Amino acid sequence: MQIIFLLIYIFILFIWAMWLPSYYFSPEAKRYIFIIGIVAMWRYTWALLNMIRAVFYKKIYFPAIRKKAENIPDDLLPEHIFILITTYKIPIEISTKVYRAAIQEAINCKIKSTVIASVVERHEEMFVKSIWSALNPPSHVSLTIVRFAGTGKRDGLAVAFRSLTKQTTKLQHSIVALVDGDSMLSEGSLLKCARLFALNPNLGALTTNEDAVVYGEGFTEEMYKQWYSLRFAQRDTYMSSLALSKRVLTLTGRMSVYKGVLFLNPEFAETVQHDFIEHWRVGWFRFLTGDDKSTWYYVLKNGWEMTYVPDAMVMTVEHIPDKSFFKGASQLMTRWFGNSLRATYRAMKVPRKVTGIYIWYSIRDQRITMWTGLFGLIGAIFGELKWGGGVFFAYLWWIFFSRLFVAMYYAVRRGYYYSSWPIFLYFNQIYGSIIKIYILNHIYKQKWTRQKTVISKDESWWDGFYVRSTSNMLFYIEFLSFIIFTGFLIGFFDKYDIYYFFINLFC
Repeated sequence: MQIIFLLIYIFILFIWAMWLPSYYFSPEAKRYIFIIGIVAMWRYTWALLNMIRAVFYKKIYFPAIRKKAENIPDDLLPEHIFILITTYKIPIEISTKVYRAAIQEAINCKIKSTVIASVVERHEEMFVKSIWSALNPPSHVSLTIVRFAGTGKRDGLAVAFRSLTKQTTKLQHSIVALVDGDSMLSEGSLLKCARLFALNPNLGALTTNEDAVVYGEGFTEEMYKQWYSLRFAQRDTYMSSLALSKRVLTLTGRMSVYKGVLFLNPEFAETVQHDFIEHWRVGWFRFLTGDDKSTWYYVLKNGWEMTYVPDAMVMTVEHIPDKSFFKGASQLMTRWFGNSLRATYRAMKVPRKVTGIYIWYSIRDQRITMWTGLFGLIGAIFGELKWGGGVFFAYLWWIFFSRLFVAMYYAVRRGYYYSSWPIFLYFNQIYGSIIKIYILNHIYKQKWTRQKTVISKDESWWDGFYVRSTSNMLFYIEFLSFIIFTGFLIGFFDKYDIYYFFINLFC
């Protein structure tokens, strides 16, 4: 079926190209062509660079690392693996699969292991114990259960972290896997990760490959499934590219593994439980979501190396947050991008000598792409209004033509393809840019999509009004300024056009 859709897509592009006029620009549009071309060349070069680096990492660099890691004697492997699973408002059928997969991995692993279940209620504790009894693990695998008050995932992690500090001797030569309550480990993933720590003593943490299992109904489920599959395909590429620089931009909370000595410092647990930033306008506020960004920041600022393990797959269970795809995607993007922007707000202060030049630029590039992602669209609209000649339709043709090749690249890397990917690529670019710009000016807004938890605010009416009003004002000012700046840059506005632009806009 996907082949048929692909052929239809290519046929439409062919007819579209034949329909476009043979000329697109008037001679006066040279400035427009030059500016659009420069920005496009910059962004496509950056994307191509990441793709090339990703292919090199997965085909040459990482296989060489894996070969060395497989030859490490067993007595040099970490002495102990702690597998920490936080269960917080997870459906019972999913928790069953998660705990079974984690316990089975501990059983199959050659290393002594402790499964730590961080739960809220008594029935969850009994449920975990029943799975444990059914699998009947051997003596080299043990179970520890810790209870927390159900005030959020961060508190659950912090309680478990502090229980780990009692294992001072073990932690010196151990690794700790943080597994989300809706993530299922694949066979051999723990041992694959453990060998990398044995190979590199400077490795502070690593994150694994991911794919999604989507729970929903009908056509909406299929849309989310294809959208998530594209997200994880993009993640695989950028993680692979960044890992060449011995750093990554996130230690994904679904499954990441850390060096045990990190947990001996009380600051690590404190960072996760009470993480915050002090914003120049909003002031001091705590993080609700994004605990993986907190652990990542701690590892980054302390100079530890990080890596990505593409051959260790974790299946993540994704629930549809809303029957409307647009509303659900908005909720998820707001959480994802909010976590990222809050993390990079302070990560930009980490010195370049600590992050390395590629990661240093990549952190800043996240602030740039939200604007360049919209530059082409706004420029094409202005170009059509100013010079005509099918500028906008030529731009759209190029978008869907180029995104087809990008989607095919991801298809080759992942081994499957969906015909919706080129459309979702452009949707993520345009709508994602708008969400990022909005969140950049409303950086305090955060909410779980599954637990619906928000941080209670202890503020006066005036403080709340000030933050909301200034956030909205800056969002509209920045957006409007960017539109005007783009118009001037490509030559849309001449000497008096800006005056008539505002007259027509407000009158």
